[in-house]
Amino acid sequence: MNSNEMLDRLKERLAALARELQQGEPEKFLEVLEGVGRFHQYSFRNVLLILQQRPEATLVAGLKRWNELGRRVKKGEKAIAILAPSLKRVEVEDGATGEVRVEQRLVGFHTTYVFDISQTEGKPVQFGKDVPQGAEVYARLKAACPMEVREEALPAGRMGSTDGKRITVSSFLTPTVRAETLLHEWAHTLLHFGKERKGVAVEELEAEAVAYAVGRELGLPMQGSRDYILQWRGTVEGLEASLERIQRAAKEILLAVETPVEVAA
Repeated sequence: MNSNEMLDRLKERLAALARELQQGEPEKFLEVLEGVGRFHQYSFRNVLLILQQRPEATLVAGLKRWNELGRRVKKGEKAIAILAPSLKRVEVEDGATGEVRVEQRLVGFHTTYVFDISQTEGKPVQFGKDVPQGAEVYARLKAACPMEVREEALPAGRMGSTDGKRITVSSFLTPTVRAETLLHEWAHTLLHFGKERKGVAVEELEAEAVAYAVGRELGLPMQGSRDYILQWRGTVEGLEASLERIQRAAKEILLAVETPVEVAA
């Protein structure tokens, strides 16, 4: 499969995801969000490609990286095709100073290949994480969050809020739900403050999508996410742009909270 065919397939999948969301069927969207958390070193487009070809994948890397980790790809295994940027070195002149500098410009994409850990054999690979309880996750998130996080007795039905500089979480919540709420508000601070506003429906969908992607990767149940995402599904139009923002925010939070095994090709 060449890169153009892969891009066409991605467009079709994105259209299907948006259609399913609008029809009240978020299951595939939630699967993609779990993939965004699991494979946060990859772009959301490559997450889609990985899940399309090998839905059960848990940890992927290129052939060279697996060899460096002391593992070998089993004979007969089919590679997972993903996209890598094609860069070209160009000279750019500064109009003000006349200084010429060399930059790398994106000129397209090419196909590259990765394998899931289940397709390899050799030395054990430490994933470097466990599944802590809600109170532990909340403590880790609170410590890692760059904003002040405080607990207050918020009105009934109000779980949390943020002004972009401070996050408030209801003190009436259980530790697990506090952690889930903190993730939602943290996502808002990354995506929706100091930037062009997207409208409440898109912003709430994006914030909960980030919370779900990160929360599931950290072992949280995220039981309310499905209904919350369905509540805001009707106005999702620029799903591709939203997924780009979701992926970036999820990656930023995960990198702040944990030190994942880096195995990208």
